[in-house]
Amino acid sequence: MYDRTVQRARLIGPGVLVAAVFAAGTAFAQTPELSGPAKPFDTNGNGVIERNEAQGPAAVNFDTIDLNNSGSLDGDELRHFFAGGPRPASAPAASNADIRLPDGKTASGPPRARVELDAVIEEQIGQTTPVVGRIVARQTGPVAARVNGAVLKMQVDVGDRVDTGDVLVIIDQERMQLERDRYAAIVTQQRANLAAERAGLKQTQNELKRLEGIRNSVAFSQARYEDAVQAVASQTGNVAQTRAQLAQARAQLKRADRDLADTSVVAPYPGIVSETQTEIGAYLSVGNPVATIINDRDLEVEADVPTSRIASLNNGDVVNIRIADGQVVPATLRAVVPTENPRTRTRPVRFTPEFDGIVLPLANNQSVTVLLPVGGSRNAVTVSKDAITQRNGQNMVFVSNNGRAQPRAVTTGEATGSRLVVLSGLRAGDLVVVRGNERLRPGQRLVDVDASPTNDRGGG
Repeated sequence: MYDRTVQRARLIGPGVLVAAVFAAGTAFAQTPELSGPAKPFDTNGNGVIERNEAQGPAAVNFDTIDLNNSGSLDGDELRHFFAGGPRPASAPAASNADIRLPDGKTASGPPRARVELDAVIEEQIGQTTPVVGRIVARQTGPVAARVNGAVLKMQVDVGDRVDTGDVLVIIDQERMQLERDRYAAIVTQQRANLAAERAGLKQTQNELKRLEGIRNSVAFSQARYEDAVQAVASQTGNVAQTRAQLAQARAQLKRADRDLADTSVVAPYPGIVSETQTEIGAYLSVGNPVATIINDRDLEVEADVPTSRIASLNNGDVVNIRIADGQVVPATLRAVVPTENPRTRTRPVRFTPEFDGIVLPLANNQSVTVLLPVGGSRNAVTVSKDAITQRNGQNMVFVSNNGRAQPRAVTTGEATGSRLVVLSGLRAGDLVVVRGNERLRPGQRLVDVDASPTNDRGGG
């Protein structure tokens, strides 16, 4: 039996070999001595398997097999674990629910759940008062036409998302193209005129130079010399004038190019098209709106704060903002606008929120609640929001109780950042599941993925 078992185990692998050779000892009588198949693992020959000699399941479950806590495994303990042999009389009662197999399962029950745990803590939280606010886009408004012309194409519709530079409307380009071609021809003409004037200047300069060369000769004519000087000056002026006309023509051509490009009305910033103000065939004048864009990626919160509370606010203060679905995000006070409503005695205050990670679609003018700090602080027990699950309409958490999932009903109060104030159901120091709690079952064993392999965390 031993030979057949060992031979089969070798074909399966070294991890299973240990279980096979120990199981092969079931035919032997109960005795602390190692069975024949187990003896090869006793490398130091002391009659027991030390921790450094154990392999496979014996190594994984060493502490479970070591019923008498001797730090070594004898024949009775091995046969009891692997073959269901008689339990040693001196061994305390134990549950095989603690036996770990190589695949992470226990000898009975489902696999261990891999979770993340977080401690319930007691901390200081500030008193707050709610103030109604609203989400405002820092960039929003109509995009206007820059040239006159008829609308040829509408490239967007209400609800479309656009990026900077995306075309919204195309205006008829024919007139602009003709105007551009006309100025291009004028530029060519002025270039030719400038070349001719420069040639004339060169000629007059050569004539003046020749007359200066015969100044001491009897053939020199003072009148002709003065005429040559005047001709050079006149031709120099003609060159300057033609050069200016060429610069003017180039500027007109550049403007024509700009007007031609402006026949495509583009988005000046990213966002959502909230409204269109024109249609195909409509004639636009400079300044007429074509579409309204809301930049939903650059949002702030504005709240009308009572003047009596303004003195306690400073730029850079961090407050919490509650959105409609109950989510709470931090926000930094950016500015207190120096304008007061004489009827409500409030002043607009701008906050820069941290909306990263918010999956709820946000809208311009959406109502929010700003939680302004007032008074002093107090101690409160808080729990991570990620620990809360809804079961049968009640807030529940899973507490790690000796490494097992224990469901517990909780009552929570106000939010403070990413945590909730605990009114009942938990106490400081409890370890609750914050990741992997969606499919947990009561009593299921837990493995904290953030804990070291030798330190399974388990709260009270």
